[in-house]
Amino acid sequence: MALLAGSLVLSYNAREIERSATNLERILSASMTGYRPLHDLQRDLQRAAVNQGLESALVVDARGVVLVASNNALVNLPLPHVLQLTGEQPLRALFTDCPSKDGVVSCLNQDRRVFVGPLPWLGGDFLVTMRQSPLALEGQGGGFGDRATLITVVNLDAQRNEALTFVLLVFIAGTLPLIFGSLGLLLMLRRHLLPQLLNMAQIDALSGIFNRRTFMETAREVLAKARQVGVPCSMALIDVDHFKAINDNNGHEVGDQVIRHVSKFLAEAGRSTDLVGRLGGDEFIILLQNPRDRAVQMLDRTRQQLQVSPLRKHDGGVVEVELSVGVASTAGASGFDLELLMAAADAALYVAKDRGRHQVVCLEMEDTQ
Repeated sequence: MALLAGSLVLSYNAREIERSATNLERILSASMTGYRPLHDLQRDLQRAAVNQGLESALVVDARGVVLVASNNALVNLPLPHVLQLTGEQPLRALFTDCPSKDGVVSCLNQDRRVFVGPLPWLGGDFLVTMRQSPLALEGQGGGFGDRATLITVVNLDAQRNEALTFVLLVFIAGTLPLIFGSLGLLLMLRRHLLPQLLNMAQIDALSGIFNRRTFMETAREVLAKARQVGVPCSMALIDVDHFKAINDNNGHEVGDQVIRHVSKFLAEAGRSTDLVGRLGGDEFIILLQNPRDRAVQMLDRTRQQLQVSPLRKHDGGVVEVELSVGVASTAGASGFDLELLMAAADAALYVAKDRGRHQVVCLEMEDTQ
């Protein structure tokens, strides 16, 4: 009886997952046809990965090149290269029928949905989908009839564990009311509470950007994949100058407004592949997939733009906001080690403050002069 109940629950769970995947595909496909900048679509994929339980999502153009992805390290890589990367095994299930690894591009012109795992008809470990969609983005071709392929991977571990837990409850209790009550609770948790808890766990409540834990976890993955494909990266630690004085002179409510102002500015000033997080207090962190000279130029430009974009208070007054920035890169002694990069950027930030604040310092560039 427990086996039968488990099969029914898992089958129902699989159908629910398929319906959710279809709705998510429609939402993301709409983002691909909105004539918006490419970085807006990049942010939509990243938000979906955070809020919709996606393992990964990517958009591949007709050439087989990744245009955007929830994982920044995959952007601009050929699809055959992506399929060979460690950790991308679920994607390969979509292309098992292709004649060769070089023929995967020819297999993009189809819609597919595959459950990957030991019991795929009951849900499996992953749900991998491929959906064709028109492509109409600012600066991306723009020709009538342009199309791209949206690929999504949903990790089903949590859903499967929930279903197995439910089966155990059925076996122990053996009552119909408990069956319906538990099923209703599981559906409510999955549809409403769990997405909210996931968002709360990953996003800093005040600033709206990644919190420290999520930034560290994501940055570690990005650096590992950047090392594999040889993409240079730079790390920046950023402090708001004289933040204590801003709080003392204007109150903590204005201080919170400054944090939100800086967070929004940093998130919008960088590229879609940049990771932006708040470490705590008035300290921010950015991981840029850029060499150090371009990273320093971008950060210095951002610092100057923020200076001429003061925070406007509710009473009509303004608060001028200045930043001190320390930069370190993977070209230095730290390599792709996250903790060493942060330590090197922190040392550069200390020098920026010691020199009078409101500047960008990269000690590696000074050592080479």
